[in-house]
Amino acid sequence: MNNVKSIFIIAAVGLCLIGTSGCKGKSEQGGDQTVEKTGTRAKVKATLFDKSLPEIKEFVNGKWELVSGQNAGQLCEFENTFIVFDGDKYIWSEDGKDEPGDLNWRKADTGVGYEAYLMDVFYATNPAYPLSINGDTLFIQDCTETGYKYTLVRR
Repeated sequence: MNNVKSIFIIAAVGLCLIGTSGCKGKSEQGGDQTVEKTGTRAKVKATLFDKSLPEIKEFVNGKWELVSGQNAGQLCEFENTFIVFDGDKYIWSEDGKDEPGDLNWRKADTGVGYEAYLMDVFYATNPAYPLSINGDTLFIQDCTETGYKYTLVRR
């Protein structure tokens, strides 16, 4: 039984390493962006951490529903939580209450080996940065000790 567990763990670690090496190559080349037209709306798939600030703002502007936050050990789900991004401003809406704020964009180290444009949207003391977008799904990475990756869906 222990041999089966060992083989499973080795296989899982191997797959993780293969998966990460593929992603690493894309980020070193300046990012990956694909645009696929479906109907009247273009489906976009792009990394955002390596884009210019005007490009990032263009991708994230609009209304988003905050769906979840996840790290290696925890999953947090959100209900009725929305964020409207508008350039350097945002409006956080939760339980029918709107809280506007400033994004305070700044280029800084993410803590994982590269710089990105950080913003203060979840908490002023816990910066995060737009990581990637896949169609109508936006991923924002928190660069604090918790390391949450937030999932937002365009509304």
